[in-house]
Amino acid sequence: MAAINVIPSAPLISLSGEIDLSNAASIFAELEPWIDSGGPIGLDFSGVTFMDSSGVQMLLHAASALGTRGCIIVHGVHDAVAIVLRLTNAREVPNIHVIECTILADAV
Repeated sequence: MAAINVIPSAPLISLSGEIDLSNAASIFAELEPWIDSGGPIGLDFSGVTFMDSSGVQMLLHAASALGTRGCIIVHGVHDAVAIVLRLTNAREVPNIHVIECTILADAV
């Protein structure tokens, strides 16, 4: 028999629009309480249409702040954002897990 364990404290945070210099710091500030708590942090990027290097740096900074206390799961990455994450090697950071998925993006 399979066991199901729901972790209510593990957030899924949905982001939408553009992640760039104008808002990357404020997004990080919103993530800080979850980073301080540790554990997995789920980010739904299905509504994100653009991300520049400031957004990538925000993800890298969040992963660094988590260290070995957790990971960032970036789900719903598609189109230009997927390319940016591939080109910058953000996927190579041990505690950043990127899941590309256009199904979520199509549903938004």
